[in-house]
Amino acid sequence: MARPPKAAPAPLLPSSPAAALAAYGRVEPKLLELGPEDLVTVYVEVPRAVSSVLSALPHLREMREEIVRDLPNHPIEMLDELEDYALAAWYADLLYSTPASELDTKKLTEDASTLREGLLVAAEALAYRNLLDKQRVADIRKGRGHSDLAGDLVALAELFRGSWDKVRAKTAVEDEELERAADLGVRLLAALAAKPGKGSAAAPKITDASDRRARAISLVAKAYEECRRAVAYLRWHDGGDGELAPSLLQKPRGRRPNSEKAAAGASSAGADATKAPADDTLAAPASADGALPPAQAANDAEPAALA
Repeated sequence: MARPPKAAPAPLLPSSPAAALAAYGRVEPKLLELGPEDLVTVYVEVPRAVSSVLSALPHLREMREEIVRDLPNHPIEMLDELEDYALAAWYADLLYSTPASELDTKKLTEDASTLREGLLVAAEALAYRNLLDKQRVADIRKGRGHSDLAGDLVALAELFRGSWDKVRAKTAVEDEELERAADLGVRLLAALAAKPGKGSAAAPKITDASDRRARAISLVAKAYEECRRAVAYLRWHDGGDGELAPSLLQKPRGRRPNSEKAAAGASSAGADATKAPADDTLAAPASADGALPPAQAANDAEPAALA
């Protein structure tokens, strides 16, 4: 039976930075246990990798009972903790990718407080007329501290966007304010986590942002691969893992890391002299079973786990 084409998951990313921070706190002990030999090369950007995992979770969870029954030696904790791993990777990437110039906690807090109050006043007016959920608005109003402030902005953006078609003509809030609220909330959370002792967010024990990111994406990629293997085995006669996104450890077709491109360019003269076939498939030999080469140092344009 021919394998069905792989489904393209809808883009899905964490909607709550606060939840991502909490997940990172639960996962960090596992990250601390990883050594250099445990790191893997991931060939997609971290947000895209996280989106693939979160999109696959509903399908994986539907199969949990079957996996436990038919594959008793499968590490089911990989599935049970996969969401935390994905959220932790997103959070680690957030800290890695936020420029230091945007981590001024004092300025971010001032801007966030002003924006939060304006959106809350507008939300309370709409809730009074039953156009927004009164309880959700009241819960946001209860927020205290810098960490809550960051989460409140994201929550307010989500609240308005969830009913935007209904309320946009009845409020002075503009779409640009909602975009700014979501962005500002995320940046404030990053600033709080990057500075020990600031706010209520606990600072990560892994202080190097690049190392933290490499460990986090390696953990989620390897766990997701284990889940994909289980699905492929159980659904082999039905097309294997066709309902899941491709492996995060598989090099995309038609693309080569910069290091390989540079090597190909440097050897072009020799290739011309020997009349070697000009075939991209010869640029990076692979083993018969399709195994990838060992992970190597990379820059931001190369595999994400070692950026």
